[in-house]
Amino acid sequence: MTEFFSQKQIDEIRECFNFYATSGILKTASQLRCALRSLGYSPTAAKTQEYFRKQNKKPIEFAMFLDICKDEQNSPDPLTEIIKALSGLDRNKSRSMPSRELAAILSQVGERMSPEEIKYLLSKVEVNGMVPHQALIEYISR
Repeated sequence: MTEFFSQKQIDEIRECFNFYATSGILKTASQLRCALRSLGYSPTAAKTQEYFRKQNKKPIEFAMFLDICKDEQNSPDPLTEIIKALSGLDRNKSRSMPSRELAAILSQVGERMSPEEIKYLLSKVEVNGMVPHQALIEYISR
């Protein structure tokens, strides 16, 4: 693994792993997600569950955790992916979208948001029934 991470990075990853791993193993996808997020990665719930499925639902030891960190490091930046998606949805090049359309997407695609979460998000970024892409990106990137 030293070809992907410096010794300092490995030590940081090990320290994080040891904080979240009870008895030297990560037993749940939730533990794995918390550990990865504390290292600055942005795995989804589905992605962390997939890591466990690949392990035949066995607990994750440090060596496997290091491999997962390598995979996460090579994953595309989530913010860049969101910007690309917004660009693809911008049919009339207005750099905004109706709030109803965004709400429908957020409630039906990927890791679905609850109506309360959507309402809160829209309260922060909506302007006259529209969601400017820049306002959404700025809110998400905080």
